[in-house]
Amino acid sequence: MKIILQTFIFTCLTVFLIFVPRDSGTNEIKISSLFVKNKFFVKTTVDLGISEATGSILPLNTGMKSLDILNNKYGITKIERVFNLNNGDPVIYNKLEMSRIYVFHTENFYTYNDILSVYEDNEFIDFAEPVYIGSAAGREELSGNYFPDDTYFKMQWYLDNTGSIAPSSGGAGKSGEDINMLKAWEVEEGNEDLIIAILDSGIDDRSKDLKGRIWVNKKEIPNNGIDDDRNGYTDDYKGWDFAYDDNSAGDGFGHGTNIASVIGAYRNNGFGFAGINSKSILMNCKNLSDNNSGEYEWWAQSIKYAVDNGAKIINMSEGGDDFSRVLKTAVDYAVMRGAFIAAAMMNRGDGKNYYPASIYGVFAVGATDTDGRRCKRFTWGGGSCYGRHIAVVAPGNKIYGVDYEDPYKFETQWSGTSQSTAIVSGLASLLLSQDTTRSAEEIKNIIKSTARDLTGDVKEDKPGWDMYYGYGRVDCFLALTYVDSQKRKKIEDEYRDRKPEIRNEEINKRNEVNKNEESEHDGAKARPDNKKKEYENENDKPARKR
Repeated sequence: MKIILQTFIFTCLTVFLIFVPRDSGTNEIKISSLFVKNKFFVKTTVDLGISEATGSILPLNTGMKSLDILNNKYGITKIERVFNLNNGDPVIYNKLEMSRIYVFHTENFYTYNDILSVYEDNEFIDFAEPVYIGSAAGREELSGNYFPDDTYFKMQWYLDNTGSIAPSSGGAGKSGEDINMLKAWEVEEGNEDLIIAILDSGIDDRSKDLKGRIWVNKKEIPNNGIDDDRNGYTDDYKGWDFAYDDNSAGDGFGHGTNIASVIGAYRNNGFGFAGINSKSILMNCKNLSDNNSGEYEWWAQSIKYAVDNGAKIINMSEGGDDFSRVLKTAVDYAVMRGAFIAAAMMNRGDGKNYYPASIYGVFAVGATDTDGRRCKRFTWGGGSCYGRHIAVVAPGNKIYGVDYEDPYKFETQWSGTSQSTAIVSGLASLLLSQDTTRSAEEIKNIIKSTARDLTGDVKEDKPGWDMYYGYGRVDCFLALTYVDSQKRKKIEDEYRDRKPEIRNEEINKRNEVNKNEESEHDGAKARPDNKKKEYENENDKPARKR
């Protein structure tokens, strides 16, 4: 079976830096990477007035003369509030001054060293910044009793690693370098009332592994054209598409469907793959376009939507190069409301900061390979990033899951810190399922305290926390028995006493399958994606692929 690697936008992006001098002599604005050319974020010192006639904000009649002059000069055609209160928490909403954060749309193109510094110098402006663009943190490729009966469980090495799958950087896989999932399932399988928000490229739920797993907004009547629950989103009965601003949150890229299946595919259904949490509900918040591009505006709004509609766990297997005060505001809102947010360290193999992983309050996750070492090379290239903000690592290479185009195609695997992040979100959801009174901070502490230390490269993996592995590789069984050592010992004894020939038979069967697949993968070449970067011009969003 020949591997087909698809190299997507993120590594093909041309990174550039623009240093913008401030006329006032204060700190310069630094703009890097990709941003939308025809709009920008603004936070004002007071709320902008809404026209009684139109119900919207009039760019040339804001009630602030100097701002109206600027808006006229730079051709501002529309002003929209980024965060509406909707069904959110009014106390936190007001504390974070979220009502004063807007998106300004312009009909003209100006370089941001012209427009941002001018707006920031205005007396009514707190700050102005670009609407940055990020992307997913994983890439796709195609490969060809006690254990779950899911047909392709044998391919999910991160759940039970027999050492049969070689790491991408060379050498051999190492038995036991996994997340200790088999024993963990004997402790906790998930809570049917818990909502896990997946902020990604959408979810295709036609597969038997995901059918019926998606969150349904019971307060919304489908397709009646009315916002029945008055949460600001009409007919959002199965989530929302923030990239295309509608209720059709299908997956046109594939990344989100893989993430959803890693977290929550049905287990023991005799089909496909096994998810970490097969009982909790998956909320579909599409905030990446079908070309793997995500505006920070979409990311910020999807975070607030997820929290306001009941999500306790938020998975963000995505990232961008640039810090944003607007994105940080959304993260702060979620953290203050008690949500656990996991985000990907990203895949360039460097020690730079990527966002939202670098924002305080976010649980940043790196990736390990089949030998337990930091993934310095994924199947497609790149490598797991590192830095002072990393919390833990989890397996992230050759991670199989549901395919978004064909629910009966089982050869699709993705690699990246995206997949590692999904694993950690799955573990966090099990910990919260086990004890619904746990806070996000308690969940973080348990995951860090029970992570396996000193399992990686001795040059990088130092005792305690280090910038390459954080506190270590997550161990689901140790985390779920953190407060119950007796249960831990009982399950370990039972596992050890099981008939060795049963496990050996399963391992031998799996090793033979994996050996055949690995030999077929040798020599596969990467195939670059010829799609152009999104928003090279300032026109409308791209059409859907599907």
